[in-house]
Amino acid sequence: MPDEMTSKERFINALEMKEVDRTPLGYLWFGAGNAVLEQMNASMEDVYYSSKGIARAQILAREMYHHDNVMSPWGCLLVEAEAFGAKINIKKDAYPSIASYPLKSAKEYGNIDPVAIERSERTKTITESISLLKKDVGDEVFISGALLTPFMLASQLMDGSRMFMEMIKDPDNFHSLLDVLTESCITFADMMLDAGADGIFIENGGSTSDLFSLEMAKEFGFDYSKKLYSHIQDRGGYVISHNCANHAFHELELALEPDALNFFFGDVKALGEKYGIDCLQIHNHRHIGCSERYCFRDFKEFSDSGICLMGNINPYAFNTGRVDRIAAEANRCLNTAPDKGFILSTGCEIPLNTPKEEMEILWRSMRCCFK
Repeated sequence: MPDEMTSKERFINALEMKEVDRTPLGYLWFGAGNAVLEQMNASMEDVYYSSKGIARAQILAREMYHHDNVMSPWGCLLVEAEAFGAKINIKKDAYPSIASYPLKSAKEYGNIDPVAIERSERTKTITESISLLKKDVGDEVFISGALLTPFMLASQLMDGSRMFMEMIKDPDNFHSLLDVLTESCITFADMMLDAGADGIFIENGGSTSDLFSLEMAKEFGFDYSKKLYSHIQDRGGYVISHNCANHAFHELELALEPDALNFFFGDVKALGEKYGIDCLQIHNHRHIGCSERYCFRDFKEFSDSGICLMGNINPYAFNTGRVDRIAAEANRCLNTAPDKGFILSTGCEIPLNTPKEEMEILWRSMRCCFK
């Protein structure tokens, strides 16, 4: 079937629950990025602080892997933290990591200056890369910025165990910290939208029972995230909420009312108990099983939500030597996806060291069953 829409038209139509000429293929951060860097004769270290390098890598990745969107920044998730003083370990062939956190307690929230987001050279690199993408492919491709929810950003500013202790022992100051971070997230979102992003991909993986109760997720996450999501949408930007946790609070994800929900496969047993769906009765796992993923059509809370679903190929199917798993994952997702409002993608970022041949298998498998 020949393409009748541009990638941008196709992606936006899916987000708006409209007809598409084929299922869009979504790209998360910099999946299979090492093969792209090899083509560029560059390293992660070379491009990480280069707006031109980021833009060039994203454009080349799309040429190689055929997806319908591009994205900046990438899956290190450290841009905002670096702007607020986190020390970063830069690596030659992998994502950077945090060397030291800028906060030791929630009462230090006054040390966080929201204006630092605007002054940061790192955030300027990101907005400049988006401007370059807008200039080069903006009429053709959906451009996505990326950032963290306020709670997820807090987890990058202080040690995780310390953060949870602060939530319990000093909730007032922790809420004050979240207020400041919400303002900062909104500022960064505005910067990316002003630079030319069509929407923002938001990491919300902290909203999960793997970490805390539903009540705590509501208290320390929901209202702050909702303010951020609503601000972006009020500005005319699209919001893609990403939560790849096994026990994500999907009722909260849907209540946030993003334009799309990007998710992983989760715990089928727990989902069955919660929603009354027995995956083993729906699918014969011996032959065509669902690899313990959500069954789109049968979980009506998802398929009838009016929110575009984006997923949910298992990223761990890549770089294993089992190329048949990649084709099976793509086929199963497409066969169970809603007729409208669906973007095929992985549930989280494809490993950086995935061979380009495996990405080509994904594309060929997808084209065989476009819907």
